[in-house]
Formats: sequence, structure tokens, C-alpha cells
Amino acid sequence: MLLQRRKMNARVGVEPNIDNVADDLLLRMEGRWYLAYSGCPLWQKPEINTVSFNFHPRHLGEELVLEDRVEYIKNGKMRFRLGFDYPVEGIFNTFRWKGKGVNRTFRNHFEVTLITEDFMVLFFEKTLTSPTSIDILTRERLAGKDLMERIFDQIRNNETISAYLKDVRQVRQTQQL
Repeated sequence: MLLQRRKMNARVGVEPNIDNVADDLLLRMEGRWYLAYSGCPLWQKPEINTVSFNFHPRHLGEELVLEDRVEYIKNGKMRFRLGFDYPVEGIFNTFRWKGKGVNRTFRNHFEVTLITEDFMVLFFEKTLTSPTSIDILTRERLAGKDLMERIFDQIRNNETISAYLKDVRQVRQTQQL
């Protein structure tokens, strides 16, 4: 884990889109984002579709964190996962995810590598159940071709995440929720 953290730390900060992991980043992440493409095997399963990440800044004691709710449809039924994203002190744009409720034993580290008003790219560290991967999230549930081409161009030009682009697959979105 320490080696992985050092590798992430060595690559973080490459992209100039984000200045720091202060409150402004948490506020930019706030709201609903739809998972357009993912390198995580869980989200690539055919029975899973229409995945969204819902981030809400919350104070836990003195610390400002993101409460997150990942919603998805599996075999026609709505499911969700709850957790908190804690900024990692000293590691640029990096968060430690900790599950809540039935997911309380799960942990993960991720970096917000790219973020704009329209899209966000998250870089996930390897865990026992998933490989190192990226997720591409958009504000629009059905992102257009032009936006996706722009995102892929930015990923290809980013040495932190470009190697993981080959592993991403489109996440199916249903027409209605």
C-alpha cells in the first residue's frame, strides 16, 4: 500500500486543472455525476447499468469531507453504496474512501486527476477486489460524442492515466431511471 501511495504521489499534480485539495475541489465535485466509462470490472458487468456518483460536502467534526452515494441498476433493480471521501493530507487531490453501513469494511484511495464543469476523471488505486483503473464521469447522463472525444484527448495527454485508457469500457445508460 505504501508503495502504491508513493507511486500515486509521484504522479499527482501533473494536470494543471486543479490547484489544491482545499474546500473548492470538494465543492466542484458536489452533485451528481454519471459514469460514462470505467476500468473497474464491477461496473463493466452486463447486468449493471446507469451508474451515478452523488457527492455532498459534509462536516465530520472539524473536517470537511464528501459523503458519497453511488447508485446503479443491477438486474433491473436500483442499488446503492454509501461512503465518505476523506482528503489525504499531503497528497495532492487524493481521497481515502471509506464505506458506510454494509460497506464499512471496504476502503480505497483515489485521485481526482482531471475535473471541469462537464467531466471528471478519477484514478483508483488497486485493491484486493479491483485493479488500478480510471473512471470517466460526466454531468450529462448521455454524454455526446464531442465531449467524449475531448475527454479521451485529455486522458491521452496525461501521463498519470493514459496507460489505463485501454482498459476502460463504456457503461450502459438506460433511457429512463
